[in-house]
Amino acid sequence: MADDGYRPGNDAFEYDYYARSIAVGNGYPPSGYLRQGGPTAVRGPGYPYLLGGVYALSGNDLAAGRLLGIALGALSVVLVYLIAKRIWGRRIGLIAAALAAVFPPLVLLSRDLVSETLFIPLELTALLCVLNFRRSGGELRWALAAGALCGIAALTRNAGFALMLPVVLGVWTSRPRLRAASALAPLLAISCAVVVVTPWIVRDAAEFGQFVPVTTSAGIASAGTYNEASRRDSETHGAWRTPQIVPEFAPLFETPGLDEAEVDERLRRAARDFAWEHPGYVVETSAWNLLRLFEVVGGSVVDAQGEIVDDRGIGSAVSTAERVGIAIAIILALVGVIAMVRSKPEDDDQPSRIPHGPLFLWLVPILMLLIAAPIAGLPRYRLPADPFLLMLAAIGVAWLWDRQRPLGQWGSA
Repeated sequence: MADDGYRPGNDAFEYDYYARSIAVGNGYPPSGYLRQGGPTAVRGPGYPYLLGGVYALSGNDLAAGRLLGIALGALSVVLVYLIAKRIWGRRIGLIAAALAAVFPPLVLLSRDLVSETLFIPLELTALLCVLNFRRSGGELRWALAAGALCGIAALTRNAGFALMLPVVLGVWTSRPRLRAASALAPLLAISCAVVVVTPWIVRDAAEFGQFVPVTTSAGIASAGTYNEASRRDSETHGAWRTPQIVPEFAPLFETPGLDEAEVDERLRRAARDFAWEHPGYVVETSAWNLLRLFEVVGGSVVDAQGEIVDDRGIGSAVSTAERVGIAIAIILALVGVIAMVRSKPEDDDQPSRIPHGPLFLWLVPILMLLIAAPIAGLPRYRLPADPFLLMLAAIGVAWLWDRQRPLGQWGSA
């Protein structure tokens, strides 16, 4: 490893800690958020159990865990190629894959022990299954596979639940849509996702004595942003801070008899009430976090003293290469959008020379950003949208190359 001094910190430290406990057969360790411990479900089981399996086979070798990230990153590059090739043709697929292989945010992601390394290939594989479903004329096995992958994605990151919407829309191809037979593929996809997540929901119910929607992280995530300290901080307005250091929430983490599910419920309620009372703050926070996601501004996370946390993965620290890479990708993606618009012939009865791509595909990055922006502006939360940005950038690269010549064949959606 070029950076063999790597030591997991923040979220990566937690994933490493969980995985080591899983590797020796102890399952999830006690809660590290509550003084009294107790069961935990802050992290979904997808990535910790995968990493734990690698640790079990390698003897808790940190390098093996990081090699897993590299392998998943390489898989994501292949999936970007397959999706782009299916829609825009081989050349765009190769350009998109080449961009993904060298795109600094994705390259550097592969070295960290965080759940996005698994979530991104799950997301892309689910979409590839939807494309295969549509190309095959509606073979139900592809709808089943897409639904199962959505379930695994939901067990990896909460955003995985949102992935069900584009998947359902993507496999809902039969006409008329409201006919019972037309809804078979969407229902099968949803059913598969439910089957996959149900065992963990049952585990949570047994541990906490109540229904928990996979994780107990929603309260910690939302209350860390929707609180008076974050609202009043003029320098880092709307930045996330752990609720453990927010005065009105701190006692919850030290109150005997409360478990994570109960604390999560109270935090969610408090955050919801705060957002309802300060609707303008919700809009302001979402706007600032959108800028933070794309590293236009920093300050996504602050510590107990209100100072910006710049640790990689949890804060705003990115290398210059990442900032430059994001800027170039956005510019090329905008060129790609312009290329698709300009290539549309005047006769609307004829197909575009550059396919626009199916709506369900573009819905994925939009949802990933819309889910992240109101809660936190961690640049890491933007990464599931990056493969789609690179697909647009690939179109931009090809269009710039061909701008003095006919565009030729661009594949078919």
